[in-house]
Amino acid sequence: MIKLTRKSGNSFELDGATVLRIRKTRASADPDLGNTLINASQEFFVMEEASAVAAAVEIELPTLHAFTQPYGAPVWVDARSAAGPMPVAPNADGMNSAFDVGGKRQYVRETHQQVRDVIQAAHGDVQPIPDDTFWSQSVEAIKNFLGDVEDWDPDRGVVDPAPST
Repeated sequence: MIKLTRKSGNSFELDGATVLRIRKTRASADPDLGNTLINASQEFFVMEEASAVAAAVEIELPTLHAFTQPYGAPVWVDARSAAGPMPVAPNADGMNSAFDVGGKRQYVRETHQQVRDVIQAAHGDVQPIPDDTFWSQSVEAIKNFLGDVEDWDPDRGVVDPAPST
C-alpha cells in the first residue's frame, strides 16, 4: 500500500497494483485538487509529485512504464493493462502512437514499435503494428469522430500546460 496526501492534508492508502495511469495535473485539464492525477479504480488527485508517486507505485506494480505525452511530459501506465499500438494520423500534434488502457485511449510520442515492445514485455494485449496508410488513417478518423474509444485527456495531451508560477 502506498500512503498519499490529498489537497486537504488528509492521507490515505492506495494499492499500487490497481493503478492504470499517473500524470502531473494540468490547469487546462484538471480541477485544482493536487499535483498528480492517479487513475485506478477511480480518479485520485494527490499532493505528491508524479515522479515520486510513480516510483512508489512501481515497487508494487513492476509493469508500470513511463511513456511521453505528445506535449513532452511523462505519463506512467500499467503496460500489462494496455492494448496496442493503435493507429494515429502520422505526426499529428506530436502523437506518434496510441494504446488503450482502462477503456480509454492514451496518445504518446513513442513509435508504434516502441509501444508494442513495452506492451509485449509486460504481457499486455499486443496488437499488430498499425499500417499508416491513407485507409487506416481514414478509418481511425471515423472511429474518433463516432466516439469509438474515449480519450484519457480531453486535449489528447497535446497542449503544453502553462508554466507553474
